[in-house]
Amino acid sequence: MYEQLLARRNKERMESLQKLIQTENSWFAQNINLLVFAEVNVVALQKILYQIIRGLLKEQQQRYLQIIYAEQSIQENVLTLLAEYDDVLRDVIPHPIYILIWQVSSLEKLASSHEVVDDVLDILDWYCQQRDEHVKVLSEEELDYETMIDLYKEAVEEQDAEAQYQLGQYYNATEGEHFQPEKSLKWFERAAIQGNVEAQYMLGNFYFEGIGVKGDEKLALSFYEKAALQGHADAANNLADMYFNGEGVPKNYTLAKKWFDYAAQHHVAEAMFTLGIIYEQGLGVTVDQEAAFNAYKKSAEAGYVEAQYRLGGIYLEGRLGQSKDVNRGLIWYEKAAEQYHIDAFYDLGYIWSNGLTGIRNVEKGIHWFKQAALQGDADAKLQLGHIYNKGEGIARNIKEALKWYGLAAEAGVEEAARLLQELKGL
Repeated sequence: MYEQLLARRNKERMESLQKLIQTENSWFAQNINLLVFAEVNVVALQKILYQIIRGLLKEQQQRYLQIIYAEQSIQENVLTLLAEYDDVLRDVIPHPIYILIWQVSSLEKLASSHEVVDDVLDILDWYCQQRDEHVKVLSEEELDYETMIDLYKEAVEEQDAEAQYQLGQYYNATEGEHFQPEKSLKWFERAAIQGNVEAQYMLGNFYFEGIGVKGDEKLALSFYEKAALQGHADAANNLADMYFNGEGVPKNYTLAKKWFDYAAQHHVAEAMFTLGIIYEQGLGVTVDQEAAFNAYKKSAEAGYVEAQYRLGGIYLEGRLGQSKDVNRGLIWYEKAAEQYHIDAFYDLGYIWSNGLTGIRNVEKGIHWFKQAALQGDADAKLQLGHIYNKGEGIARNIKEALKWYGLAAEAGVEEAARLLQELKGL
């Protein structure tokens, strides 16, 4: 399926490039048939790279012909140029493109051409259209050529599923400059076809969230199911979520619980939390307060922030068969607050400023309300305005009250806007 999509996309990209190349009357105009998709081979691709590198070195006024040997193959000459002029080329070629050039140049055979043609088209497209853009120079430490070349060779020549998955992960580094979701998708697809469970899970995420591809809940469900049936616990949890919420499939609490149970048994804290909701609300099961509490508690102990916040509320209110225990409630709210849970910030501010523990501590209340306000909580800004306006437990401070009412009013709180005008009229 994806291979056909990639081949079609390659053909469309080629047609677009042909128009550009013909207007430049370059070497490529006479040799573009090297990328005929039914006949493409490694030598043809390396001829294209050879011309690109020659062109770049000529622009940099390098006497490249001195190290070109007639007895060497095209591949050997390409690799010679890359090695001899590494510093020059690295300064004028973007890192992702440079890595692709090294990778394709190092290939000895093609088990499948579509993925490599896609990469060569990226190189050719950059060469024809983007040479004048400013290129950031990267340090040597950021270029792990050997690892990337080895992965690429294994992925293309041997069709190694684990190498394909690792390439997908490399391009999926969302916090780095290498993030290229379409390339990540390409390699995950290749690995998933061969049954790589991690790639199947990642594809589920890509299609569910629409990363590098149009979102498709049904495809996401399919990939999550493939991975879950191979024992992937996080995929099982996501599959359960889709049944639970009716995403890409009609709601089915029975199937949702089946997969949540599996994920929870394999230590997925989010699944434990959702089981708590299922038992508390009786979704497809009989309401069971004890089971709900135990599920929430296990999830909270495993570090899931929503469960920690929920457990804090259960103890504070004395729900689900538990005795009211303010101290335990505060402990779990504080654990949630350590993970920057905004509602936990707000509730801690409310509890301390109103003395719900039996001891009123307005300073603590202010501290937690400010934490919530800094995260954008409009009601926390309103409460801070109240505290400074009323001056209960602290000295009244109209200036601070005006500031916080103003911020709450800007966030759309009507009560704050009214009180702001009243204070200004004093």
